Amino acid sequence: MNAELNTLASAIEAIGRADFYERICSYLRECMPYDNVIAITYQGSSLPVVHHRCARGPNVFRHLETTYLTGAYVLDPIYQYHLRRERSGIFRLLDVAPDQFKRSHYYEWYYGLIGITDEISVVQTVGDDTTITISMGKDRSSAQMFSSLDERRLRRHEAVIMTLLKAHWASGADPLSRQPRGLTVTDGLIAAMRDRHSLTLSRRQAEVALLILQGHSSVSIGLNLSISPQTVKVYRKQLYHKCNLSSQAELFALTMPILQQISMLPTGKQRSSVTRAG
Repeated sequence: MNAELNTLASAIEAIGRADFYERICSYLRECMPYDNVIAITYQGSSLPVVHHRCARGPNVFRHLETTYLTGAYVLDPIYQYHLRRERSGIFRLLDVAPDQFKRSHYYEWYYGLIGITDEISVVQTVGDDTTITISMGKDRSSAQMFSSLDERRLRRHEAVIMTLLKAHWASGADPLSRQPRGLTVTDGLIAAMRDRHSLTLSRRQAEVALLILQGHSSVSIGLNLSISPQTVKVYRKQLYHKCNLSSQAELFALTMPILQQISMLPTGKQRSSVTRAG
């Protein structure tokens, strides 16, 4: 208890300072032991800003700059949750992920690559288009998952954690450049497929492609786009036929370089357009 209160006092003291995220992550570890942690702010569709990361075992963040920040984040469930502007809270990864996320090629590829086996995230929306996130993970160093007791212990501190994050944001210590709305990821995918592969995708085909890659089933895609699952299957079949694909892995291999290109466009040239309906 003393260590918990001491780290909380240290986090309070650091509000408005450069070491705030390091201090609050230390406090969170007293609330719920983790193997790794990363604090990221998302603003609109801008590139994510990483404030702090720490891995106590294997370096699960070794591909952060070369893979996640160069485009993979577009498929990340936490990033998509940020875009939907849903409620703040503490969530397990699968609480906010699409229904077939763990069967998606992105999950197998990226989470298999980095070695994270479980993840719980603090998600605090601030302002009109900004989300502060702190994701705590388990990895191969402990070979464990977060228990229900771990999660309950963390949730007892939820009000304090959220207040700390809001107070730090209100201090103005994390100014992020606002980017004007520009080309959507969907539009960028359509344009790149035309320019790089001489393939003409309809908007619906491109939207379905992005939702497939995020880990949505046909039913979930239909709910997102307000169309029937049967219609989704028609678009999927058209997409695969037009691109000469036979699997999600091939779709991923075709589109990932494009998503990386889109994410590196100059300020204001891209944003996401695939959001939950209604």
